Amino acid sequence: MSESGILEAVLHHCRAGAGLTLFLDYDGTLVPIARTPEEALPDESLPGLLGSLSKISSVRTLILSGRPLASLRTILPVPGLALAGVYGAEILMDGKLIVRGASVRESLPMLVEVKKEWSRLIHGRDGFMLEDKGRALALHARWAETDEADSVLTSAREIALGLADPRLFRILSGHRFLEVAPAAANKGQTVDWFLNINLASRCLPVYFGDDNKDEEAFPVIRRWGGYSIGVGAAYPLEQADAHLASPDSVREWLRAIAAAY
Repeated sequence: MSESGILEAVLHHCRAGAGLTLFLDYDGTLVPIARTPEEALPDESLPGLLGSLSKISSVRTLILSGRPLASLRTILPVPGLALAGVYGAEILMDGKLIVRGASVRESLPMLVEVKKEWSRLIHGRDGFMLEDKGRALALHARWAETDEADSVLTSAREIALGLADPRLFRILSGHRFLEVAPAAANKGQTVDWFLNINLASRCLPVYFGDDNKDEEAFPVIRRWGGYSIGVGAAYPLEQADAHLASPDSVREWLRAIAAAY
């Protein structure tokens, strides 16, 4: 089905007053990718748009991001919005905090060791940044020279494999990016979990995401009879049902959905 055909199918569903579950990545999907996470702040219109969706009784909206939950709560203080940080390992829903996977007490000692070794690895090198998410640790190398970035990320992966217990952690990668995250940090598993506990007749799931971590959710969405929408061109996202050019296009779809109710 074409992009316009999928949008029309979703809007037809909405006009009938049927239930809709929206899964929205944040960075690269709702806002453009910024130089650092701290710089990727929502503009004035985004909270209002998300708020209008949250007020529709037939719509359930979950922001599903690699950011820590604390960051999402700060930048998107929208009543009624469900927030899932660290790819779904920590969730705020209906006023309740849900932690999935290993506890901080179990996982923190290993993360501390990984952080110490990764800090030593990048010390004195330009173009690298460590992002401590509390329950996860990410190494960004997007500003480094290509050969050095590849070499450092390869070494960082070897360090993580040697220190992180695979029963508690998984290693995620991307464009000049590596992360040690809880085993529960999986957007596909999070989508499946969320839909199972929020069962509703005729509820249509629609997922918007821009990278390979989002793509883990696409086959799950398809199994639930929904649509996966890839955003941007940074990743091929071959399993997406449709592709949108940018966060601006995502917002156009969201505004059309809100208006359809």
